Amino acid sequence: MSGLRQGLDRFLSLFEHVLCFLGVIFYITFVVCVLVQVISRNFLPSAPSWTEEAARYSFIYMVAFGCAVAVHRNEFVNVEFLHDALEPKYPMVNRIMDLLIKILLLVFTVYILLFSVRPFAFIKFQMLSTAMSLPMQYVYFSMVLMFAFMAVAYLCEILTIILDWNRKEEH
Repeated sequence: MSGLRQGLDRFLSLFEHVLCFLGVIFYITFVVCVLVQVISRNFLPSAPSWTEEAARYSFIYMVAFGCAVAVHRNEFVNVEFLHDALEPKYPMVNRIMDLLIKILLLVFTVYILLFSVRPFAFIKFQMLSTAMSLPMQYVYFSMVLMFAFMAVAYLCEILTIILDWNRKEEH
């Protein structure tokens, strides 16, 4: 069982590093676009029209990659008073509750991906953005990526909880 856990840990590490790298690339792109926009508005006779759209789309992709990292690092906002109250007396209840919450979030994420985001994103493929004339399929595809990566992250978190559970029972 520990070999499976080590493989999962390696996958999670690679998954997080790739998503963080892509998020940083889009963050840098966002910052550069905003700087070009601010500098050109203050020091040039006219500002390029594409910078606002490029900054917005970079921000959207940065968030899309960052959501799965937030799932893995457990950085989304949550209410922990019940978890903290149960921890000293009922640690098993906390583990079961964590597992059930992750399963519900995985089901919800997959549901949104399959029945909401995917059809919506693929309908918008024919549209063009206003300033950059970029096909909107590239912008809306960020939602497909975000929910797919979040589903993978939740699945990995569920596997981690189960494998940790088995390891604690073996010792």
